[in-house]
Amino acid sequence: MRDFRDAKAMARTLRASLTAKTVTISHSESLELVSKMFGLADWNALSAQIQAGRVEPLVAAAAHAMKAAGRHPAIPIWDFVPFPGGIIPFYTNRAKTIQALERAFQGARQIIVAMQRSSDIDEPGLTDVYDVGVLGSVLTLDQLADGRWKALVQIHRRVMIKNFIGEAAGYVADVEILDEQLAPDVPDLVLATKVHFKGHLFRDSIKQGGVPQLKPPFERVRDPGRLADMIASHIELPIPDKRALLATLDPVRRLESVRDLLQEVS
Repeated sequence: MRDFRDAKAMARTLRASLTAKTVTISHSESLELVSKMFGLADWNALSAQIQAGRVEPLVAAAAHAMKAAGRHPAIPIWDFVPFPGGIIPFYTNRAKTIQALERAFQGARQIIVAMQRSSDIDEPGLTDVYDVGVLGSVLTLDQLADGRWKALVQIHRRVMIKNFIGEAAGYVADVEILDEQLAPDVPDLVLATKVHFKGHLFRDSIKQGGVPQLKPPFERVRDPGRLADMIASHIELPIPDKRALLATLDPVRRLESVRDLLQEVS
């Protein structure tokens, strides 16, 4: 990021993405969220850092923090699958999940999201969650009028869940970072997948009466793993298919699977 226009463009993209998920925020609120992504208190603080030319060290520090393995507050979910790069709204009234979110929000903001195997388990343990989860940051945490809590969580990377415990102060998880395999350049696969995705978006717009569908900014993405995650988080797929994609660490294989799934749903 080199100037104010980049940060404001991020805010506009964030606002549009959340609107697509029926979460409405103002432009000023989106600027505040972008600031929190850099680990700063508010937009004024980020503006000062940008003017001083000190954003790059902030980004590097944030990236280093996200590599930390160990124990973190954790939340179990079962009805959707988050992918790295996304900003996801979570709604819950489960006491230990709320406690974990509060601990994360009041601390380093880091949270582990674990995929629960069954919604019938009220107190999940290690055997009740899938091995691969994600590490994220809690951007906002608010209590709604109906008593539920809503959190916006920015998803950073995949983790291997080594332990999952329901403590008195909320869920916690012990994790190891899962590093992506080095992705080769696969321009033909990337192009073919983008073509299938564009066709999918067009067909969706026709089903919606010609209403243009909001699409992620994937045109310039060449990394197969990143492209696979962007598309997987955007399209509707059965939960087991999305779990399988999250657990696929080879970026080329993951993109091949996304391409094949796009062909199946077209």
